[in-house]
Amino acid sequence: MIFFFAVAALSIFSSLHAGEIRIGVSVIRPVQNAEISCEKKCVSGKNKFSKASIKISATQLEAVYESKTEKAKKILVESPGPIELSYLRNKRKYYGKLSFEPSAKGLKIINICDLEKYLESVVSAEVYDLKNYQAYKAQAVVARTYTLANVERHKRDGFNLCDSTHCQLYNGYDNIKEKAAQAVKETRGEILEYRGRAAWTFYHSICGGTTDAASEIWPYEKKPYLKSVKDGPPIRPYCYKAPGFLWRTRINLSKFEKFAAAKIFKAKLPLTSVKINARTTGGRAKNISFISGKYSKNISASDFYHLAGRYFGWEAVRSTMFDIYFEGAYIVFYGKGHGHGVGLCQHGADGMAELGYDYTQILQHYYGDLKLVRRQL
Repeated sequence: MIFFFAVAALSIFSSLHAGEIRIGVSVIRPVQNAEISCEKKCVSGKNKFSKASIKISATQLEAVYESKTEKAKKILVESPGPIELSYLRNKRKYYGKLSFEPSAKGLKIINICDLEKYLESVVSAEVYDLKNYQAYKAQAVVARTYTLANVERHKRDGFNLCDSTHCQLYNGYDNIKEKAAQAVKETRGEILEYRGRAAWTFYHSICGGTTDAASEIWPYEKKPYLKSVKDGPPIRPYCYKAPGFLWRTRINLSKFEKFAAAKIFKAKLPLTSVKINARTTGGRAKNISFISGKYSKNISASDFYHLAGRYFGWEAVRSTMFDIYFEGAYIVFYGKGHGHGVGLCQHGADGMAELGYDYTQILQHYYGDLKLVRRQL
């Protein structure tokens, strides 16, 4: 890996204005109303206030301030300090500006903030359980790179990225870890590039001993730089100390059969067998057959992982690195790791840092074909 300094901005960065990024808030679960409060005065147009509530009224917004009610097509709130936003059961602090617009699904809420401030929150949320500082620095570079590579992902929606794991987990400016904030500061502007462009630096929690090429997990992802990597010695991979490195999940067969009927067969067929047909280089299930008598349905293990996660919860089938057994009235999954298994293994990075590797060596291990550079963003 080559490390050098550069001040020129890449063309893809043009989607960012003066280092600001637009984050869609609560996109997965749209809300109908929200409340705002500020430690310092909030400003929205000519209105100055400490508290307000905003809701959808027909095709407009209705804002109730301390002294009046106002209707508008769009509301932009800003403050020199944090803005506390309450919606559903969440109460979170945001810096920068909050934009509100009506949409068919509910309030469209966008947080417009500094890129580096956003990254402090992302790194805090994504690696909250890691111990070693060099792993935080590696995550800061990876998260910044991923942000820039995906900066136009939600362009049609009017923002850059959403706040869920569909993009990167962003919980506003609560629970910021000191290590995360310092890691973002010390790596400011550093990203990983492939042929002069920000790379798609996928990452996950625990690889279970080996990462996989992106093309083996998602055949449509043509990312030749995301290769299978042995995560340290076979007996003691870098991530072996991670909680949940090994896992076992037992699901009642009748419950699993209902899942198969609803999500796999799309018909009420009795389930007689489940088999893994092929595996990836890293040992993950690649294709799975669901069998009902003479009828079978093949799906990718990646699709099964997401279907099972939404149906049983994401802690049930934690990765696609598993074996399947039948025990009486149960189907049992014995597995390793947590997540999709492509790119940076976060707990592997933590294990490497514990052994004395610095963040550049960690990045070299997981992304050997990429260049670490510093850009003026």
